[in-house]
Amino acid sequence: MRIVFGLFFSLLLLASCKSSLAPSTLKQNALAFELCELYGSDQGLRTKALAPTNNQILPKIDSINFTKLVAFVQENGMPNENLLGKDNYAIECVKMAGFSILLHNPEKLVHDTEYYHLFFQEVQAGRMSGEAFALIIDKYYWSRQQNLAYGSSFGQPCLRDKEDVNQRRKLLGIKELEDTEFKECTN
Repeated sequence: MRIVFGLFFSLLLLASCKSSLAPSTLKQNALAFELCELYGSDQGLRTKALAPTNNQILPKIDSINFTKLVAFVQENGMPNENLLGKDNYAIECVKMAGFSILLHNPEKLVHDTEYYHLFFQEVQAGRMSGEAFALIIDKYYWSRQQNLAYGSSFGQPCLRDKEDVNQRRKLLGIKELEDTEFKECTN
C-alpha cells in the first residue's frame, strides 16, 4: 500500500509541476525533445565503432531522419528560436538537428524540387538562414567536385557563373559575391 501511495503521490507531484508551465512552453519543450531525438539518431551513428558498416547503415538512417525532418518542417516550420524559445534553441541538439540532417542529405534538395521548394520557402519566411541553405546545396556539388551553386565555406564558384550565382544568392537574401570571391574555371 505504501508503494502505491508513493507512486500516486509522485505522479500527482509531477502533474502539478508540469501544469505550472504555460501551454506554449510545453509545446516548445516537446518540439525540442523531438529534435534532440533526431539529432541523436543523426549523430549517434557517426562513431568509429560503426565505421565498417557506415556505408550501408548511414544512408538509410539519413533518409529516415530526413523524412522525419520534412514532416516536422511541414507541421511546424524550420526549427528556430521563435518556434522553440530562446532557452530550448540554445541547446546544441535542438539548434543543430535540422541543419545536420540537411547537410547529410543535400542530394534530396538538389534532385527533388518538392524538397528544394519546401526549404527555400523556409528561407523566404525567415525561419532558415540563406547561408545555411546555400551551404547545404554547395555541399552536394563540392562532394562531387562540381562547380558550386552559391559559394560558401565549401569553396568558390566559377567567375564565368557570376551572374547566375549572384542571382541565386540574391533570392536567398545573402550578399552578392565580388569578383575576388570567385575562381577561374577552365571548363
